[in-house]
Amino acid sequence: MSSFDVSRADAHRTRGLVAAASLSLSAILLFALMTGREPQSDAAMLEREPVADTVQVSTDLPAQPAETVAERHRAIEPPGLSLAFPSDIIALNDAAFTDCTRCPTTIQVEREVPRGGTLAGLLDDAGIDRVEAARAISALSTLYDLRYLRAGQDIRLYVETTPGEDGGEASLRLNGLSFRPEIERSITVARTWDDQFRARETIAQFDREMVRSTGEITTSLYVDALNAGATDRVVVELAGVLAYAIDFQRSIQPGDGFDIVFERFVDEEGDTARTGDILYARYEGRGEPKEFFRYETPDGIVGYYSGEGASAQRLLMLTPINGARLSSHFSRARQHPILGYTRRHNGTDFAAPRGTPVYAAGNGVVERANRFGSFGNYVRIRHANGYETAYAHLNGFARGIRAGSRVTQGQVIAYVGTTGRSTGPHLHYEVHHNGTPVNPMTLDLPTGRQLNTDEIPLFEAERDRILAIRDAAANAAGPSDTPQVADSGSGAQ
Repeated sequence: MSSFDVSRADAHRTRGLVAAASLSLSAILLFALMTGREPQSDAAMLEREPVADTVQVSTDLPAQPAETVAERHRAIEPPGLSLAFPSDIIALNDAAFTDCTRCPTTIQVEREVPRGGTLAGLLDDAGIDRVEAARAISALSTLYDLRYLRAGQDIRLYVETTPGEDGGEASLRLNGLSFRPEIERSITVARTWDDQFRARETIAQFDREMVRSTGEITTSLYVDALNAGATDRVVVELAGVLAYAIDFQRSIQPGDGFDIVFERFVDEEGDTARTGDILYARYEGRGEPKEFFRYETPDGIVGYYSGEGASAQRLLMLTPINGARLSSHFSRARQHPILGYTRRHNGTDFAAPRGTPVYAAGNGVVERANRFGSFGNYVRIRHANGYETAYAHLNGFARGIRAGSRVTQGQVIAYVGTTGRSTGPHLHYEVHHNGTPVNPMTLDLPTGRQLNTDEIPLFEAERDRILAIRDAAANAAGPSDTPQVADSGSGAQ
């Protein structure tokens, strides 16, 4: 055979081998499409290796973005061949997980990540096999950095129970888990139809509505507002809006009325996912009613203003603590409960359980935060216009609170205690103006930001818009014949 013939034969053999390899690869890929099993990567092969009894999930590095199955297919596609991962496989995975969660032998177990705990420990405490737990955690780590799993996070487990033999203890099989790291974000790890764990992220879409909560005080503003459809978050924000105008320790009386309009975001099933901003707040008690409107200035500063455009905010809050009882007033002559003799009482005492948060009454700079004689643990803050506030008998200081620290109004600075010369847990609160003690309950304090003349028409237009929303808003406590106002943007501007 000539050299030409040999070369031609070699070329024929090469083309034959290439054709055979191409046919084999096509058959493998076609089989993968038909069965929904993607070609196994090294990681997937390792996943099937035995795992030690003690499972440790490394979180030294941030989790990488999830690689989709379609992307893994494309990574091995030969040139000129376009291979798309079929959506029916995704649907099959979803259906398989849905079926397994509805199975009579599947139960839902609600667990909470303990302080200092891990997901692996939570699954172990729930009786989940450690190998299965490691597989589920491995799938989760492709979507979520486990270092951000916080204490108190609710985790829902989907567990299938199998009766034990001869009446023995039932065994547990993990079919999936789900949790919401953020209110709009839901992550599910599911055992899919091919017995693999896969993670999926869902971003929820919520409808925005304006709702109205009205009522009278029978027990407390907190309890009665909750009964009227407000949430914890709304009540806390309401207290912040009214904190400059109402003394919560003395002014709240049975029969007082309140009226709140706020944003509410609901899911597809109509359940409240979260609440947004308060647009309107009104309180009717002794004296003139207090009414405030949310307004954002052209330069982006959000505040609450009266109907005439006066700021609700004051230089200092009336009370730097929530839920406390006024146990002793400012007095120039008071019998000391421990020493027994009469002496000046330069502050106001609020009795509250140990550990109750104490807030900075206004923006300022911490002058001292340490032990201070009979005051025990003590914080003093310097504010504008010659004002200073002091907080005594504290159990401890909030993180970062030290001399020189800048604080903002409403920031937690410490916690109620009974250190120093004290008969029980309480906050001793003082206000000084130009070095002289003054009664914090009777101060006529400077207001916050005032609107410029050219801003007044803008505010009045927003005020009127909010009043229209108030009159049309649905009842926050339940169904109402009042029509719900249409979505008119992202909120009061």
